[in-house]
Amino acid sequence: MDEDRAESTVPSCVSLKRTNEAGSGTLLIKIYTELYITEGQSEEVDTQHEVRQLERTSKKNIQDTPIKCQDIFKVLSEQQRHIRVVLTNGVAGVGKTFSVQKFSLDWAEGLENQDISLVLPLSCRELNLIRDEQHSLLSLLHVFHPTLQKIRAEDLTVISDVTQVSSVGVLLVNLIQGNLLPSALIWITSRPAAAYQIPPSCVDRITEVRGFTDSQKEEYFRRRFSDEDLSKRIISHIKASRSLHIMCLIPVFCWITAIVLEDMMTRDQRGELPQTLTDLYSHFLRVQIKRKKQKYGGKQRPEELTETDKKFLRKLGRLAFEHLEKGNIMFYSEDLEQCGLDVSEVSVYSGVCTEIFKRESVIFQKSVYCFVHLSIQEFLAASNQRILGGLLDQTENHPETIQKVLNNLKEVNSDEISPDRSINIFHCLMEMKDQSVHQEIKSS
Repeated sequence: MDEDRAESTVPSCVSLKRTNEAGSGTLLIKIYTELYITEGQSEEVDTQHEVRQLERTSKKNIQDTPIKCQDIFKVLSEQQRHIRVVLTNGVAGVGKTFSVQKFSLDWAEGLENQDISLVLPLSCRELNLIRDEQHSLLSLLHVFHPTLQKIRAEDLTVISDVTQVSSVGVLLVNLIQGNLLPSALIWITSRPAAAYQIPPSCVDRITEVRGFTDSQKEEYFRRRFSDEDLSKRIISHIKASRSLHIMCLIPVFCWITAIVLEDMMTRDQRGELPQTLTDLYSHFLRVQIKRKKQKYGGKQRPEELTETDKKFLRKLGRLAFEHLEKGNIMFYSEDLEQCGLDVSEVSVYSGVCTEIFKRESVIFQKSVYCFVHLSIQEFLAASNQRILGGLLDQTENHPETIQKVLNNLKEVNSDEISPDRSINIFHCLMEMKDQSVHQEIKSS
């Protein structure tokens, strides 16, 4: 974000939409709910699974001072000096990118931060694609923002040379350190583990996006649904489920939950509403399958899977599993091909994949694919036995595996198993809806 005045073509308004597979869209500003952002962060690197991080966050007695995204560069106390570089971290899907988009939208519409002349978002996902290539900062800006082709080096009135060519990584380091565009304001958003790669000495303010508070969760569903009774029923159901209530800290998860519960509550629903993440994602997949059938037609009922559907889901599960083992959350077309998938197949199954598996628009005509959230990748990597098993050939849970887990839980006080590990195993069994652990603990 550059404060220096430059002659350029800047859009007068930015429109943020959530688009569905039919091509229609909803202005997100209509359902925008303020996120809970605070100054500061934990001093240690949190290596736990992100769901566990959310659980810990939900239990905190939060006394931090919240900060709104439009105030991210503003000095809020006498102790603070000029704020040039802000680092904002938060778990996947918690709203980091959308906070930047909201900041940009408010600026573009003339509502906030009008002392800033130009806002230039740069996606790290796209930058990673060209990290080994040689660019100048000026050429990089021209590539990412073609509307700014008329900007010249002298228009940026900088101290250092923005035309010097180097690797993208070196350019970013110099940008953060102020060697390039020293008067620019820099807002970096990152997941917690990656955030610690940036030296604290280079950052003037550290903030954390903590997602939705309990009241903000409710506000989201009330704003999303005009039917007040429906929103109340959804809110009530979420409150009754520990897993769903914790995960709804994440806006993306609220969106998934809304899709599933709206579908189930507005039709002749005789089955049990989802109580666990596993249930929710299974039903989410069912909803997308139904939408695919309704869009493309077919003789079978919308809920039924053809053999082609099953083969596709197995391929998708293989992709999720193999790359989960490698620690990959982003994929390229060659990764799809190695699992028997191709871009045209993904497009045909857009009703299944557009919500679960999204394609990022990137520069240089190279497509990047990722799942909407890491937990969805994990769900598909597991090919859930209880609900999807009937669709993809049922297999039974192995009693010896359950018994082994029970034995591990009994050794909770041993040196080999930490209490956190045992609690995590217990939650996994609850996701499987296996009640034997609960009964065993009660009777012991």
